[in-house]
Amino acid sequence: MPLSRHTYSFPTRIEYGLGALTDLPKIIKGEGLLTGLLVTDQGIEKVGLANKLRKYFADEGITIHSYSDVVSNPTEKNVVEGTKIYKENNCEFIVSLGGGSPIDVGKTIKVTAVHDEPLEMLDDMKGGDKYIVNEMPPFYAIPTTAGTGSEVGRSSVITVESTNKKTIIFSPKMMPDIAVLDPEITLSLPAKLTAATGVDAFVHNLEAYIMDVFHPFADGLAKEGFYRCFKYLPIVVEDGNNVAARGEMLMASAMGATAFQKGLGINHSIAHALSVYYDTHHGLANAAVLIEVMKYNITDEKVNEKMAALGTLLNTENDAMTVISEIEKWLKKVGMPTDLKEIGIKVEDIDGIEEYAMGDPCRPLNPNRLLKVM
Repeated sequence: MPLSRHTYSFPTRIEYGLGALTDLPKIIKGEGLLTGLLVTDQGIEKVGLANKLRKYFADEGITIHSYSDVVSNPTEKNVVEGTKIYKENNCEFIVSLGGGSPIDVGKTIKVTAVHDEPLEMLDDMKGGDKYIVNEMPPFYAIPTTAGTGSEVGRSSVITVESTNKKTIIFSPKMMPDIAVLDPEITLSLPAKLTAATGVDAFVHNLEAYIMDVFHPFADGLAKEGFYRCFKYLPIVVEDGNNVAARGEMLMASAMGATAFQKGLGINHSIAHALSVYYDTHHGLANAAVLIEVMKYNITDEKVNEKMAALGTLLNTENDAMTVISEIEKWLKKVGMPTDLKEIGIKVEDIDGIEEYAMGDPCRPLNPNRLLKVM
């Protein structure tokens, strides 16, 4: 067992189950909070879920102001605009409703509401967490997808304007006060988006598991989350109304995001680059590079051993290449790409994508220390 010092930031209060959404305003009112900012996106507005949540707050006598223009790969502009609404209306708390993008923006507004430093200065790669010191407002996260797991995370990923790079803003103080996991609000998610977000959760669990970082708690969660994704994602892609399987995927997503406190690797680095270059959905990008990245990583002896051990969970041989083969079949079963053809990469972009991925904050932790990514 490693003898070096470790400090873990693990807990998030989770309100799980049918009806958890309706209970949140009552919980917030019980804290004496009466004015808040709702952060969401236009997709959530269109399906009526944001209005439903506003009504629940109104029923409790809580005033809600809204910022609904979050984009799929959130930007500094989203944070600035949301923060302005928060401050102008003297809000006391923030609640995010949506996928990882609204939650990441809400989490960052939690920081910028009480810190004046520019986001570029808060970059975790530059030690920006040392500036996140002030008491921050309560933040509540309601995921409508089972993917990023941002509702239990202690960081956000925002594209900063001055660098045009996805930037990690990090502090244990950024953890949501409550994560609301209500399977019912994920039922309307279309099959393709269900698959893409579910694969994101799957990769979070898998990459976290193979990281060469001592964190037995995270390893246990990662293996459990990996198994749940493998078992339940095909079910919800086939039958989106299976509320029990939807609940299992919400849990698998939260497990993945908790587990990747260990870190992530080049799968995410390349996926981040693809999102910047082509605005590719993050889960789709992760799927497209997963097989080749895993083949590369198992050339590391420790990764090979850990990948092989997953065979038992998949009811197959405890062999790393066999496990990867099963994962490839699984990706095809849920309708996800297993190579980069679907992304439509341009030859002239390859050098730039590689340079971006090599500079991505996830890359240094990859267990197999590579010189080239593509």
